[in-house]
Amino acid sequence: MVFGKVVGNVSKMEAELKKQQFQLYLLRSISKLNDHPFTQMLFENEVTEYEYQETLDLLKRLEGQFEEWIEEGYLHFEPLLVQFVGALCEKLEPEKTMIALRDEGMYKKMMNQFIKLHFKYKKNDYVM
Repeated sequence: MVFGKVVGNVSKMEAELKKQQFQLYLLRSISKLNDHPFTQMLFENEVTEYEYQETLDLLKRLEGQFEEWIEEGYLHFEPLLVQFVGALCEKLEPEKTMIALRDEGMYKKMMNQFIKLHFKYKKNDYVM
């Protein structure tokens, strides 16, 4: 009797999951994800809520340091970029993430600086 109850609960859970997946599909199809490239990236890379929160915590921490360094007159932000790349969720590619964050208007000043540094060093990687 217990086995039948468990199987019934699993079937209900599977049905609920399928319903939620379909509803999510419908929401994604009508929303303007192009206006939200970072959010779109999170969907496409199946980032979990925990990974998302860790990413936001990282960004908040780095932005605080970034703003502090600006106030102190720092001109070189490479250490912050290195921290960003090293601590970013492995599901997210750093270059695309920086661009998506900037384009979505998140941490824009810091992302502009990171992108500038990234492409400066990326360009130099190809020079022989």
